[in-house]
Amino acid sequence: MQYNELFKKALAFVLKWEGGFVNDPDDKGGATNKGITQNTYNSYLKSKGMQAKSVRYITQAEVEDIYYKQYWLKSGCEKMSKKFAVLCFDTAVNMGTGIVKATGMTRNEEFLKAAEYKFPEKYIEAKRAKYYEFAKYGNQKKFLNGWLNRLNAVAKFIQTL
Repeated sequence: MQYNELFKKALAFVLKWEGGFVNDPDDKGGATNKGITQNTYNSYLKSKGMQAKSVRYITQAEVEDIYYKQYWLKSGCEKMSKKFAVLCFDTAVNMGTGIVKATGMTRNEEFLKAAEYKFPEKYIEAKRAKYYEFAKYGNQKKFLNGWLNRLNAVAKFIQTL
């Protein structure tokens, strides 16, 4: 599949942070590889008429296909400015595309509204506040520094676009 340059850059950024296979019992996503959860991979394979297998064995082509169709396009990134596209893609990967608040807004919509749909720094601050909120619950605090480091990195990255 042919991907546009912005998606390729955003994916390269995300994959630097997502790493390889991990099955941390404290991670609510469960087993993941390159940021793709086992459940997401199972659904993807089923949609292709294939048998489930461990996410440990996901291919780069599958990673790209999943991220493009289920995260980039599903989040509407192809319709956004470069900075917001990267911010929303990274959020979708890190927090999920299907997480909806009681207000009916997805996390991306919540952050976009906080940013007044035009101020990336306000989006980043709304996301930072959400990370601190997440860290209050159970064993999630151990992920806070990594989340904040990633957020600082994406803030720097979008300045290059």
